[in-house]
Amino acid sequence: MATDDVQPPEGAAGGAAHAGRKARARTQLSLLSESGNLEYDRVLFFSDAVMAIAITLLVVDIRVPGLPASLIHAGDVLRNSGTRIFGFALSFAVIGMFWMGHHSVFRHIRALDRTLIWLNLLFLATVAFLPFPTALLSAASTQQAPATVFYAACVAAAGLAELVIWLYAIKTAGLVADSVTPRMRRYFAARMTRTPVVFGLSIPVAIVAPGVAPYLWILTAVVGVVLRRVMLKDEPDEPDT
Repeated sequence: MATDDVQPPEGAAGGAAHAGRKARARTQLSLLSESGNLEYDRVLFFSDAVMAIAITLLVVDIRVPGLPASLIHAGDVLRNSGTRIFGFALSFAVIGMFWMGHHSVFRHIRALDRTLIWLNLLFLATVAFLPFPTALLSAASTQQAPATVFYAACVAAAGLAELVIWLYAIKTAGLVADSVTPRMRRYFAARMTRTPVVFGLSIPVAIVAPGVAPYLWILTAVVGVVLRRVMLKDEPDEPDT
């Protein structure tokens, strides 16, 4: 009788432990790859390659006229290329910001599942598309509302896609390292929210005054610095992106 009286609690504890192991096993099976594995590294290498190609394509639109040297006036070429150089510098900074943010986030994402990989592909698609709105903005100049609005919308969409990656990762068990504090999770979410918010809010301004909207985009960097100082006073260093 004594043995029978002791067995149920032990059996209950053993059953709970077994259920916990099964739950963890199911979680592991749903993960395609973990940090350090080839599959995981391939996703990051592919992401880096897409952003590197997108950033390289920005300069394709800046060309010297194919004329004999005697017919080329360097001053006129530079003046005529001013808007294209501006577009290149702007989008280089924007894509560079996305790359640095992506790099920082994947320092803390330790595993990938199929949904996260698809979300990452969606983000990469928005980044790879940016050379087109950049070329349109350069050709039309920032004085034309449709070009400015379209550019702001494309950047906002890319920022929103990057934000969705992080929100999905922190809501899904096993994807983000346990060492990432709740404050750090909120900080990354806030930092990624600033781009779609700033560029999204610039759209109505661009409709009325397209030449003013690019100045508002500078707030992206300013807000990033403020968020870091307010939300990460005692946390380890993170890149200002």
